[in-house]
Amino acid sequence: MTENYSEKFESDSPERTESIAGNFAMTLKPPAFVALNGPLGAGKTKFSSGIIRFFCGNLNPTSPTFSIMNRYSCMEVAINHFDFYRLKTVLDLENCGFFDSLSGENITIAEWTDIIGIDYKKFAEKGYYTVNIDIKTGGKEGNEKRFIKIEKIL
Repeated sequence: MTENYSEKFESDSPERTESIAGNFAMTLKPPAFVALNGPLGAGKTKFSSGIIRFFCGNLNPTSPTFSIMNRYSCMEVAINHFDFYRLKTVLDLENCGFFDSLSGENITIAEWTDIIGIDYKKFAEKGYYTVNIDIKTGGKEGNEKRFIKIEKIL
């Protein structure tokens, strides 16, 4: 992927969202930072699971909503999965080890990065991607679809 990369996908199921993430994960090499944003229930954790499963196999990743960070070590890759939903300040990011994760040879995935209004480009070395997921309901059946936009920032 080159700089200024941008791609859009449509998903009609959690499995499809995870598959899109798995295909995206093929391009990730440490250090990498994936910032995920979207409304509650959009599929941020499912997208994260797709990345984690790509590197860790049939592991069943869990949401770090309450733990703030889950760490996975597999295939010689360390993945730190953060959830910023309950965080409020840059000091909270420092205290949970987020900045340490960015400065190491890890793949760092963070959900709800828009909650703390900072410019992550100042902290990411390279391999910085944003993933924005929107939910749209439509059709007679009221089926929900996810519209996923992946952009390479650095």
